[in-house]
Amino acid sequence: MNYQKYIIVAITFAILMSFSINQAYSRTVTIPVIDVQPMEVAEARLVKGTMCTPIVTGYNNGRRGTDFGQIIGGILGSMVGNSESERRIGTAVGVIIGGRVGERHNTAPGLTYRNHCGETYSNQVQSIIEGYKVTYEYQGRLETVILNYDPGSYITLETTTRIR
Repeated sequence: MNYQKYIIVAITFAILMSFSINQAYSRTVTIPVIDVQPMEVAEARLVKGTMCTPIVTGYNNGRRGTDFGQIIGGILGSMVGNSESERRIGTAVGVIIGGRVGERHNTAPGLTYRNHCGETYSNQVQSIIEGYKVTYEYQGRLETVILNYDPGSYITLETTTRIR
C-alpha cells in the first residue's frame, strides 16, 4: 500500500509542475513602422448646393431718362400761364426741355435680369479612408496589421512569451 501513496504524490507533483512551468509572460514592445498605406473606399454622397439662374424681368428701351424728363417737364409746363392756350404752349415747351434734360440719364437699351437662386442636390463620389495597412518587421519577419488609425513612425505591440 505504500506504493499507492507514492503514485498519488507523484501525480500531484506532476500536475503542480505542469501548472508552474507552463506560464506566459507578456510585455509591450515599440517597433518602427516600415510602411503605412491608407485603405480608401469610394462612397457616393448626396451633396447640397445652390444654383442661381438669371431671369428676364423686363426690357429697357434706353429712353427712360428722356421719357421721365418729358413727363415731369410737361407737368411743370402745364402750370405756367393763365389761359388754356398759354398752358398748352407751356406743356409743349416743358416736354421738349424735360426730354433734353432727361437724355443725360438714359441707359443702354436691353433686357433687365434678376437672379433666382435655389437649392440643388447632386450625387458625388468621395474617397473615404476606412483604415490603414501597417507593415513592420518583428523578429526578422515582415508582419502586416490593419488599424483604424495611422500609427505614425512606431507601433506598440503586446507580446506573449511562454515558458515550458
